[in-house]
Amino acid sequence: MNPPRKQRGFSLVELTVVVLIMGLLLGGLMAPLSAQRENARLKQATDQIHAVRSAVEGFALANGHLPCPATPASGGSASLAPGACAVQHGFVPATTLDLNGQRNADNLLLDPWGSPLRYSVSASDTNGDGTWDLVTAGEMRVVTMPLLQPDIVVCNAAAGSTPTACASAADTIADGATAIVFSLGKDWATFASPDQLENVGTNLGGGPSGTTYRVPSDRVFVDRGRSDLAGSEFDDLLVWIPPAQLYGRLVQTGHLP
Repeated sequence: MNPPRKQRGFSLVELTVVVLIMGLLLGGLMAPLSAQRENARLKQATDQIHAVRSAVEGFALANGHLPCPATPASGGSASLAPGACAVQHGFVPATTLDLNGQRNADNLLLDPWGSPLRYSVSASDTNGDGTWDLVTAGEMRVVTMPLLQPDIVVCNAAAGSTPTACASAADTIADGATAIVFSLGKDWATFASPDQLENVGTNLGGGPSGTTYRVPSDRVFVDRGRSDLAGSEFDDLLVWIPPAQLYGRLVQTGHLP
């Protein structure tokens, strides 16, 4: 009879090498998958804010004026005040616009990263009658189209801007937008760059959840290319409604001139 062979196992060094190789392989696979998921969220968010803009325009075509922003206390509905909105800067009034999507405890519509979509509207009162021009039925016709002065401004950087204007004409992307919809992007809870901070200068709370949210503090916004560079991060996604676009469609539906 032949003696039994001695079974040889793996040494600790060999096992370590195998585990290291498997870790490198898995890590190499996880990075592309993570990038794919993030790209999918980015596309979803981009499609979402454009869909919201279309819904806002649809509301205006049906009612002759833009909807007011929602607040944490308004349950996802437009928050109104006499002749105006309760706030100029708040959240997408998803209930008023009959929009589907994930909501949080304050019934605010969320972007793919779980942050409420922001929405701001012009607070211009051109004739000084105490009524915001773009959010009250018939007021745009009273003011007349040539005299309307929507007040939302979009810059390519926060540096040198004031609460009402960009640093210069060269820094101005849009001067006089009627409304703006935006997502704070993936880093909505951690950003600190000046350009992103320009889009959220104050806080708004009062909803059932007790959460305080960051919202704009003035009518100037920043939109520029995405960046992960330390100190200059930017991943906000913004869309706005130019006045010519809004007025042209209101003329078609008979709300103007």
